[in-house]
Amino acid sequence: MKYYSTNKKAPIATLEKAVVKGLAEDRGLYMPEHIKQLPQEFFDNIDKMSFQEIAYTVADAFFGEDVDAESLKKRI
Repeated sequence: MKYYSTNKKAPIATLEKAVVKGLAEDRGLYMPEHIKQLPQEFFDNIDKMSFQEIAYTVADAFFGEDVDAESLKKRI
């Protein structure tokens, strides 16, 4: 997945660059080009989920294929 600056004046970045730099060269925030839509089931069952389950589901949608499932689960 690629990440763009919210000020739209900096080059597209990888996840690594976005995390390491924090802010884009144009002082904008990095955002993923696409964020996977969370399924309705997530919202229907959020009250039954643990904090870690919620965090994993949201982070997975945000990071896409850039972070594999096992690594993401370990970090959460």
